[in-house]
Amino acid sequence: MQSDLGHTMKRRNTLIASATILSAAASGVVSRPPGDEALLTAARQRDGDTEISTESESILPGTVHETTLYERVATRDGPTAMVFGGIHGDERTGIEVAQEVVDWKPDTGTLVIVPKTNRVATDENVRAGPEGDLNRHFPADSEPTSDLARGIWDAVQRYEPDVVLDLHRSLGIVGIHEEYVGQAVYHSADAAGDELAAYLNDVAVPWHMPFHRISAHRTHSGGPLLFQKAIREVGATAYLFETTDFLLDQNARNEFTRLATAKTLALHGLLEVDRNQ
Repeated sequence: MQSDLGHTMKRRNTLIASATILSAAASGVVSRPPGDEALLTAARQRDGDTEISTESESILPGTVHETTLYERVATRDGPTAMVFGGIHGDERTGIEVAQEVVDWKPDTGTLVIVPKTNRVATDENVRAGPEGDLNRHFPADSEPTSDLARGIWDAVQRYEPDVVLDLHRSLGIVGIHEEYVGQAVYHSADAAGDELAAYLNDVAVPWHMPFHRISAHRTHSGGPLLFQKAIREVGATAYLFETTDFLLDQNARNEFTRLATAKTLALHGLLEVDRNQ
C-alpha cells in the first residue's frame, strides 16, 4: 500500500511539473534567457593592461582522434583552467560554447580549451565514438581505458589545472525525468557549486520556468568521468555542467552554458568584472 501511494504521489508530482513546464512553453519563455552582459563583456574584451598569448596544438596528432587544444595566457599570473566540450559528440551546446571560449580573454592565469574533445563523435554528431562512451574511460586509480582518453589525460596531467569545467547537455531535467541529469552543476567538494547555481538561477532562469532552475550536486571522486579523475589525481576544483534539450531552444541552452562557463572562470579569478561600467 505504501509503495503504491509513493508511486502515485511521484507520478502526480511529475504530472504537475510537466504541466507547469508546458504552460511556460506555451507562453514562449523557452528562448534566450536574460543573461549578464557585464560578465560576458569581461570574457570577450581584454583589459587595457593585459596582453594575451595564444597558442594551439594537436592532441593525438596523425590519428583518427586528432583534435585541437587552445591555450590563452594572460600576462598576470593566476590559476589554470581547462574547459572541455564535445566529450559526447551529439551535445552541440558544449561544443559551440567551448569554441566561443577559444576567443575569450582571461585577465589572469591560463585558459585551456578543447572544444571537440571526442572529434570523431562530434564530426558524426553521435554521443560516442568508435571506442565507446569517452566519459566512462577515466577509472579511479588506473590508466584511462582508450587511446583517446589517454591522449586527453596526458594533456590534463601536463597542465595540472586548478579548475576543470566539462560542458554537457542532457535530454531532461534532474529530479523530474528519472533517467536524465539536466539543469544541474555537479562539482567537487571544494568548488563553488552552490554559488554558481544560485547565480544562474538569478540571471538566467525566468521566474515562470521554476523546473528549469539549476541545482547543485556534490560529486564523489571515485567514478569514471573525466572531471572526477581530475579531482582525484591532479587535485583540481572541478565542475560538470548539464543544460537540457527539454523545452529549451539552442540559443537558450548556449546562453545557460556560456554564463556557467564565464561565471566559473570569474569565481576562480581568471575573469574580472567591472559592474560600474
